Amino acid sequence: MNKRLLFFVFFLFGLLLTGNMKAQDVIKRSTDITKIGGKEYYMHLVKSGQTLYGISKAYNVTIEELEMLNPEVKNGLKAGHILGIPVRPVAEPQVEEPNPVVVEPMLEPEPEPVVVVPEPTPVPEPEPEPQPEPVVVEPEPQPVAVEPVPVPEPVTVEPEPEPMPEPEPVVVEPVPEPEPVVVEPKPEPIVQEPVVEDPAIDHRSFFDGTARIVQQGENLYDIAKEYGIDIADFKVANPRLSDEPAAGTRIVVPNIVNENDYIVHQCERNERVASLLKRWKVDESAFRAKNVSVGSHVFSNQVVLIPIHPIEDFYWVKESEIVAVEDVEEPEMVEMPVEPEPTEQQLGFDFWEEMGEVPVCVADPANARRRYHVALMVPLYLNDVSSLEVSKENLQKAQKSRVLSFLQFYEGFMMAVEALERQGLKLDLDVIDVTDNVASAEKALRQIQNEDLDLIVGPFFGKSFAVIEEYAKSNGITVVNPLSTRESVIKDSPNVVKVKPGDMGLIMTLSNLVKNYYADANVFIVSREKAADTAFLNQLEHHLNPVVNDEVSVSGDEFLQYARHESERLETGSRLAPTLDVEGQVYSTRDFQDGNIDHVMMANTVKRYAYRDISKLKGQLSGVRTNLIIAYGDDNVFATQMLNSLTKEADQYPITLVCAPDWAKFEKLLVENLLKMNAIYVSDHFVDYEDDDVKRFVARFRSKYAAEPQKYAFEGYDVGRYFINALMRYGSDDLVGCLHCYQAALLHTNYRYYYRNYLDSYGNEGKENLYWSVYQYDNEGIELVPIDPFKKNLPDE
Repeated sequence: MNKRLLFFVFFLFGLLLTGNMKAQDVIKRSTDITKIGGKEYYMHLVKSGQTLYGISKAYNVTIEELEMLNPEVKNGLKAGHILGIPVRPVAEPQVEEPNPVVVEPMLEPEPEPVVVVPEPTPVPEPEPEPQPEPVVVEPEPQPVAVEPVPVPEPVTVEPEPEPMPEPEPVVVEPVPEPEPVVVEPKPEPIVQEPVVEDPAIDHRSFFDGTARIVQQGENLYDIAKEYGIDIADFKVANPRLSDEPAAGTRIVVPNIVNENDYIVHQCERNERVASLLKRWKVDESAFRAKNVSVGSHVFSNQVVLIPIHPIEDFYWVKESEIVAVEDVEEPEMVEMPVEPEPTEQQLGFDFWEEMGEVPVCVADPANARRRYHVALMVPLYLNDVSSLEVSKENLQKAQKSRVLSFLQFYEGFMMAVEALERQGLKLDLDVIDVTDNVASAEKALRQIQNEDLDLIVGPFFGKSFAVIEEYAKSNGITVVNPLSTRESVIKDSPNVVKVKPGDMGLIMTLSNLVKNYYADANVFIVSREKAADTAFLNQLEHHLNPVVNDEVSVSGDEFLQYARHESERLETGSRLAPTLDVEGQVYSTRDFQDGNIDHVMMANTVKRYAYRDISKLKGQLSGVRTNLIIAYGDDNVFATQMLNSLTKEADQYPITLVCAPDWAKFEKLLVENLLKMNAIYVSDHFVDYEDDDVKRFVARFRSKYAAEPQKYAFEGYDVGRYFINALMRYGSDDLVGCLHCYQAALLHTNYRYYYRNYLDSYGNEGKENLYWSVYQYDNEGIELVPIDPFKKNLPDE
């Protein structure tokens, strides 16, 4: 009897173990790998039916490791969780502590590792690291027996056995003029004589990172937020560096460019969120907006996002937040009034009616014969570079480093100047290195104070720009801001021209896209409904409602076509469903078949949902007309969630997904799903590599600089060509007032300036570009093609 019972227990245990193995078989390793704190982690999306045991086996980790890195799973694993899992070799043995003896032979059926590896130590020893070697088929016995930790080689970071005297160096000469501090094309003296005047400069290769002196009262967290780099990366570059380095300590700043408004931080200990925020000096509401699932505590090795002030003005920030930041660091600049929250009265304007009468500007040929004086203030960080001579092999790496991250903007700008000089341009150009600190802007100010300037391009960073803009306003000089998306840069600054389009331009673009192409569509707005986005979303909804048709006529044929599509999808053969549920109403299929109903008039309005209510949106999708879903959000997590949530619905309903803004930067989004939803991209730029002008520019850039042109190269060319050309047409006095009359063929975007701006009705602002690029894959899903949202009913300017 006892033997039978024992046999029955083993039989049940075998069934359970087999079930686990089957669950493991269907779990595939994610291809999404993220580097955090110098380590690589898989980002695994948990699907229904998966278990911690199966996931641990698929990724060759223990359950304890999964729980340590993802504390939320201790409360239960749920479908939709995204787990961070350390990258391990596929062939590495998986050791499961609960059942080491039983699991090990099932996971290691091949006899070879079992025979070769076992030392006199017990079998459950979790360190048979050499196993990847047999998979790589290395026949020599030494690699198999080699100790698995040959770390000394990577630690020996001394790659400086004279890389400079390469036979074909590419010498970057940013400024041909003798006056700007930018050009010193004498490599030998610069290399041999390090700049002793500034003790904060590290005279190693600039690829190793620049150096910084810790100031009184600041700690490592302050410095990390300043550069947008996690403290873990600082500690990798500075072994034995503490969180509270003494004033005067010299530290190496890693060469990492962070274009996000947050730092990816791996928690070092278990602690309350309040303690973490106090150490980082971060507002709790800003932290919660970035970390929705974090509770009152964080745990060791948990990954969180630390919000920071945008490093390079790439992201829009509310003006009230900007004032608060400047209030801490530069009290004298706090006199700017805080912009009030928009009210319904402020929202009630019409883009076209507000235009009114506008003057017409005519180009004066005399302006083309004048000599102009322009200052280009670009952050080249030349004080951080011991030499400007870079070999061809290292050029691409150099241009990705923080030190020369804006070099391609300068190079593209110079190519535009050279092209215009061939057409007769006479230009005195000052290229000045102005970085993100006020001291460099004040130095530039001393350099230009006695100059009669017609135009200033830059600076690129907010504090430096404020210094130069104040001087330019008092002297009547036009200033072009090339990077900021904040509308506050043109507020009360009639001499400032903003190149990056902002919220008003995005509303204008989306409104015209709907008006001219989707007036009969079932239109939705979906977002995270963050507090900072409320004003924008209110305005967008306000402007979309008037451009959609109040009622839409849908023919009976459309209903029958939907019925046939459903029969096909549900595999019911030729038999149609007796009823159709369309937009919350139930219709009899027979009425359409018999001709009793010729068409249906459907009420139409714009519907707005937070992502958390996506299920309500799904209940209102239409099978008989296009569902236009405008997804507003600029982070990868939101974009991924939207695609995952709507992929299944796209098989049943006709969906067109508008991805705004700038989802093209999320390279890991599944293009297959985007194609299924006829995705429309809205971005501040779009380069058509099939365009002949683009092909010529790319070829010349490669030939001139031995590098591939990136985004900044196209931006620099477009800014230089557009604004210097405008100078040659209208002169410096009428430049700002005539931009609404000038459009030019550019490479990566278009500039559309209007005579009147929409921040208020008094006209005391500068000019803002309102053009956003809109594009979509062609019918074959191969090529991205531009869409003109203003195609129909475009008003005369």
